[in-house]
Amino acid sequence: MPKPNFQTLVIFSLGLITGICIRFSFTILLSMLFAAVSIFIYTMQDAEELKKNQDKYFLIISSLLYLAAVLFSVYLTAALILFVSYEFFQKRNFKTMILRLLPFIVITLFSLVMYN
Repeated sequence: MPKPNFQTLVIFSLGLITGICIRFSFTILLSMLFAAVSIFIYTMQDAEELKKNQDKYFLIISSLLYLAAVLFSVYLTAALILFVSYEFFQKRNFKTMILRLLPFIVITLFSLVMYN
């Protein structure tokens, strides 16, 4: 079985999130855009020929965009599933996976507490 294309998974998942949304509005579209860019930048961390510590900058930028997406719409906390699935597809060890996902988990937990 061929390995699934991650960009296809992102587009399908964002479409699914859009279908789940009760109120379809401009803020949800804007938050989906922020989430899509955040996921794209997160996948750029694995690009070859990055300079020293450049992958950390990508992680910070991706985290900030994810925070903006979640602040616009709580529905985008479901995008955490995409980050986790990307890490599983890359077959990293558990410790590395948790360290890379920690900012996104904290942002998701913060937003869920804030909205409830």
